[in-house]
Amino acid sequence: MTDPFKDEISIDDKQFIRNSNLNSFDEVSLEVLEEMSKLETNFPTLSTDYRLIDKIGEGTFSTVYKAEALNGIKLNSEVWNSPPLKKSKTSKKNPIVALKQIYVTSSPNRIFNELNLLYMLTGNSRVAPLLDVLRYQDQILAILPYYHHYDFRDFYRDLPIKGIKKYLWELFHALDYVHDKGVIHRDLKPTNFLYHPFKGKGVLVDFGLAERINLPGTCPCLSKEKLVGSRHKRLNVKGAYPKIDNRPPRRANRAGTRGFRAPEVLFKCTNQSTKIDIWSAGVIGLSLLMRKFPIFNSPDDTDAMLELSWIFGVDKLVKCAELHGCGLEISMKEVNKSGNLIKLLHDFLTKEIECDSFPEDSVVYETLELFNEEGDDFINGEHYKDHINLINLLKSCFKMDPSKRLNAKQILKLPFFSELIELDEEEVIL
Repeated sequence: MTDPFKDEISIDDKQFIRNSNLNSFDEVSLEVLEEMSKLETNFPTLSTDYRLIDKIGEGTFSTVYKAEALNGIKLNSEVWNSPPLKKSKTSKKNPIVALKQIYVTSSPNRIFNELNLLYMLTGNSRVAPLLDVLRYQDQILAILPYYHHYDFRDFYRDLPIKGIKKYLWELFHALDYVHDKGVIHRDLKPTNFLYHPFKGKGVLVDFGLAERINLPGTCPCLSKEKLVGSRHKRLNVKGAYPKIDNRPPRRANRAGTRGFRAPEVLFKCTNQSTKIDIWSAGVIGLSLLMRKFPIFNSPDDTDAMLELSWIFGVDKLVKCAELHGCGLEISMKEVNKSGNLIKLLHDFLTKEIECDSFPEDSVVYETLELFNEEGDDFINGEHYKDHINLINLLKSCFKMDPSKRLNAKQILKLPFFSELIELDEEEVIL
């Protein structure tokens, strides 16, 4: 049986080829050349094994370079087995790797934690393995496989529903593996999931904020007692701040990237679990469906709560705050009382089309045909089941109570992925 997803992922090939050709002939900027030269000077042992080619990423805690492994990568050990680096018998080229420079401003414990988790997570094709570590004095370089991929911003507006299905299939499989190892990624976003839309393959990277699942904290969400009575009565919310507040500040784990933080992260829950990654994956899925990135772009956590109330409804967010022992007051009358993802999707896409934001051949027009006249629901039909199933999948990711949010393994069994499940079973039989 042929794989229908290979033909369905029909992004503008010519545009991609044109962009790829431009990138291949672009010279490395003088600024990047100076950075690479400085790194080689400060790290004398680097040039004997690796040749820096270009800078391919930069974050708060690290910079990532594309490099050539001059002496190859030893793949004899099963622990370091990495499919992207297997060389064919006829190829004589040195493998290309990603060289991650972890800044010395990071604490030694944080650096050790990241490297240890990378080592522990080695063994899955959808998670980037640690190939080697170089150290010179206080400087650390992690050597990882280099994965050919495309920028999320180049394809998220054009990926058809079958392409979205394959993207999320790869993403949730990666999360399932990581979560089964007892690890929370904590910083899931498109730039940390390298995806090749033509091959339909993705890999999860950057475990700088990742951590093992800790023992439960002391958040009120752990209490089995049901809160009763009015919101103000049970939480003693007075709509004002005391002049002298002697309560200790609430401290929670590292927050991740703005726009992808789950509600329990915003409310500083001390009982955070792998479900925060599921929320972030839902945000990515919603970006693909709405053709908007980023969806949330708040400057701080307070505005982030307001953004969530606009999308999911203020009532749900107020109840979520109460779950974690917090009070939430929003006085804006324009904020929706109860969110409706289908209505939100319809109104947003309609507005974007009115503003001529999409070309005439965009897949958005096909999506708009699925709605009823009011735009608050899909028309029933076999042709539209993927969209309906995707909305249901997203709803399972966006449960305000993390205990009611599905895990990655459960999500992979949802009807949205039924075709891919069947394909996997056939491959095993063959």
